[in-house]
Amino acid sequence: MPNLLVIGGADSSGGAGVSADLATINELGGECCTCITAVTAQGKDGFFKSYTIPSSILEAQLQSVKGLQIDGIKIGMLPNREAVEIVAAFINEISCTTVILDPVIKTSSGKFLSSKDGIAALKETLFPVSSLITPNLDEANLLTSGNCLNYEGVPMLAEKCLSYGSGAVLVKGGHLNTPQCKDLLLVDGGVQKNFIHERIPNGTEVRGTGCRLASAIAYYFACDNSLHFSIEKAIVYLSAYISQKAAS
Repeated sequence: MPNLLVIGGADSSGGAGVSADLATINELGGECCTCITAVTAQGKDGFFKSYTIPSSILEAQLQSVKGLQIDGIKIGMLPNREAVEIVAAFINEISCTTVILDPVIKTSSGKFLSSKDGIAALKETLFPVSSLITPNLDEANLLTSGNCLNYEGVPMLAEKCLSYGSGAVLVKGGHLNTPQCKDLLLVDGGVQKNFIHERIPNGTEVRGTGCRLASAIAYYFACDNSLHFSIEKAIVYLSAYISQKAAS
């Protein structure tokens, strides 16, 4: 039973953020400790407001879990450069080798969750200590100043993301206009793998899917599985979750 550290924003509706991370990892059989980076007010009707946790409190949260067994780390919302640098310094200090980063940059309604300087800091300091980053198409374009709109451009987009130093990148294909959802994994060294799965009716209306996918990958990867296997298992889990929520 792995113990994971979840770092990210609190979602008042419980649909995304750390709430979704905890629910996913607990459902799969893992345990969690948490570090809250921001408190957000959001729900089905949109995003209302966000409060950034002061740096001293962020640091204190991380210090408080330093003595615990941490088998993996899942990172979500980081609102500014200071938060990014604090988290990166902590990871370097504890030398955790399972770090899954979901670069949450914008809400589905278009509200930015990280400052421009924070996004730059992700690439400079946090990507190099991450085992895997999991941007969707919009996030990958923002990170690389790209304008990819179709699957043919995704491999080049993934290469640019990987150039920032992470061990691997999974560009999620949910935003692509394709009959099936195609996620592309690119591993340092140039190895590519496609994960192709069926789209689920009304699936885009389900919130927190990116959080849950990254958390599930972190759980399986912390169980000493390969990255490929961890992603495959996480996609199966997420597809079942989306199907259930979309049908309710």
